[in-house]
Amino acid sequence: MKEIKRIPVTTQVIDSIKESIINGSYSIGSKLPPEIKLCEMLNVSRSTVREAMRSLQAEGYVELVAGKGAFVRDNQSHDYDTVRTWFIESAPSLKDSTEVREALETLQIKMAVKRGTPEELEELKAIHQRFIEENKDNNVPALAALDEQFHTQICKMAHNPLLSKINILTAMELKKYRILSISVKSSSENTIREHELILHAMEERDIQKASAYMLAHLGSSLSDINKVLDGQK
Repeated sequence: MKEIKRIPVTTQVIDSIKESIINGSYSIGSKLPPEIKLCEMLNVSRSTVREAMRSLQAEGYVELVAGKGAFVRDNQSHDYDTVRTWFIESAPSLKDSTEVREALETLQIKMAVKRGTPEELEELKAIHQRFIEENKDNNVPALAALDEQFHTQICKMAHNPLLSKINILTAMELKKYRILSISVKSSSENTIREHELILHAMEERDIQKASAYMLAHLGSSLSDINKVLDGQK
């Protein structure tokens, strides 16, 4: 017979959250449920959740941001050689994704300008503003999640269910890329400028400008990929 082991509750909570991160229930950059919600989900006390979160942060699985919550971290190395190796291995897939995005997201933004409501545009502005705030602290997981939210909100504004389904697939393909590319400060600064141009064109209901700025934004991403592949830092 095997010995019966009494596993501490905190350890069980750590293992449960860690398993959810590893199996993809909570992706890199996403925000974990609030502390009180985790208590309800796991049927444990707040002190237990807090202790578990501190351990998960020490292990590199989450990043605790004061007043904002816990975000799933990418605990792999992001030094230049590691990033470049991943880009080289993923280059065909990344280029394919970018080519598809150029077609899809220019279509999405044209439809979003026509069909988006003022309330949806305000939500897009709010997402952009949160990106600016997180950029001050270089909070990479939050920035990656907000970048995805920005593009997903534009897709939502198109009010086309098929485009929404396709957007989910492309977003999944790009999760790792978003984390790695946005970990470079200049990349996030460029994203702010490019998103602002897109936003202003949408506010003006200028379909041509909005689609042109989106195409330029995606072209900038492809240029960044090529620079890394060519060995430029």
